[in-house]
Amino acid sequence: MKKIFLLLVWIYLAFGHTCNTKLFSLSTQGESSIKLQDIITDLSDMCHLNIIVKDNIAKAKLQEKLKYIKLSNLSLDEFLKYILDNNGFFYTLNNNVLSISYIKTKNFKIDYVNNIFSGSIDFSASVSGNSNDSSDDSSDDSSDGSNTLKSTFDFDFWKYFTTNINSLLNSQSNGYFKNPTPIIDKASGLVTITGTKEQLKKIDEYIKEINHRLHKEVLVNVRIYSVKLSQSNQAGVNWDKFGMQLSTGDVPTRGTQIGTTILAANTFNLSAMLNFLAQYGQVNSISNPKITTLNNQKAIITVGQTKNYSYKTVTIDSNGNMFQNDQIGSKFIGVLLDITPEISDENVIMMTINPSVSSLSTVQIQPNLPPDTIEKKLNTIVRVKDGDTIVLGGLITDEQTLKANGIPILKEIPLIKYLFSYKEKISTKEELIFIITPHIIDLNKKTNIENIGFKKLPTLEDF
Repeated sequence: MKKIFLLLVWIYLAFGHTCNTKLFSLSTQGESSIKLQDIITDLSDMCHLNIIVKDNIAKAKLQEKLKYIKLSNLSLDEFLKYILDNNGFFYTLNNNVLSISYIKTKNFKIDYVNNIFSGSIDFSASVSGNSNDSSDDSSDDSSDGSNTLKSTFDFDFWKYFTTNINSLLNSQSNGYFKNPTPIIDKASGLVTITGTKEQLKKIDEYIKEINHRLHKEVLVNVRIYSVKLSQSNQAGVNWDKFGMQLSTGDVPTRGTQIGTTILAANTFNLSAMLNFLAQYGQVNSISNPKITTLNNQKAIITVGQTKNYSYKTVTIDSNGNMFQNDQIGSKFIGVLLDITPEISDENVIMMTINPSVSSLSTVQIQPNLPPDTIEKKLNTIVRVKDGDTIVLGGLITDEQTLKANGIPILKEIPLIKYLFSYKEKISTKEELIFIITPHIIDLNKKTNIENIGFKKLPTLEDF
């Protein structure tokens, strides 16, 4: 066998003569470059190792030459790590058997439910007007303007995960090996991938980061209040005054804008907030839900009722005969709030918040169609720290009712009741206020209710 420039420094212990007690050195560069196979062969002869090469790709890669390497006084395990592990090989050394491969199949575990979340929220407004030049008929269309904002969400975790896994495999591919299609078992959360050492390393880092981020939770404490506006405050809560109040230092804040306020965790005072709102009308608590959701997953809160209705449809058979059918439908009326939190590595929470309120219209234009509704919505994205409080306002509902007034008894007599009664149109305006406080829950730490800002109810032991 052709000898190579391989310097072996043998240091024997008093009681051992195997390669486990030897130190190895290797130096080669330029024209002295050698093949990995020659090094492994000489190592086998010196240490009496049995060599097993498990795949053809490893066999081909062992034919490559090392351009430059200089190792000194390494143990056998360290020596194998530098010449095999650092060159992309998998290897195991059990007793005197050295197994070498270039590809490997590995299983990864993803703890995630097999669900798909999708939906959309539309915001639209239109303005129409007449052109100043009546002789230009083409200006009719250009005088109409519309603005539409559509917020959509479509989250299919396994779809995006599969795409990302394939992208990572392709980015680390080489001419020696084409990866088989990854096996992704959504039901068990098991992912089986065959790839090179570099590919599996990238996949392992990616999946560890996914599991770390997916297993963060956010507990969202939501308080929903309605302010029945007084006659002198029909325009709604003046959030400018709230901002001025905060600037005096009574209730410190990190940032304020009209309708949206972020209050620091250690300064938020619910009583002070309710006292401020009471200046504008009667304050009522609508709901106070607490909901926990995984990182980057949507939490939906609804407060209201489902209205059932009937309407008529017309069908025409093949003979041209018309038939009228009664249909039953339903529509949710009330308050809808969807929140999506995303936790950064610095435990800063970015929250997408979409509150909306709907009510039935008092005027039904088409009686044979489903009822018309009035909807008001907001869409905002905020960044807050753990325990900070977001205050959202500005959603004002206007309910019109008719109140019958008149002279008692006389207003009930047929024919003449119209002479002694009248109907009064009453407008009632309410503004909805959303107070939202997120708390990060670390699943790796023991958490109790006091850690996230809630008070524990007293027990018999406390008395």
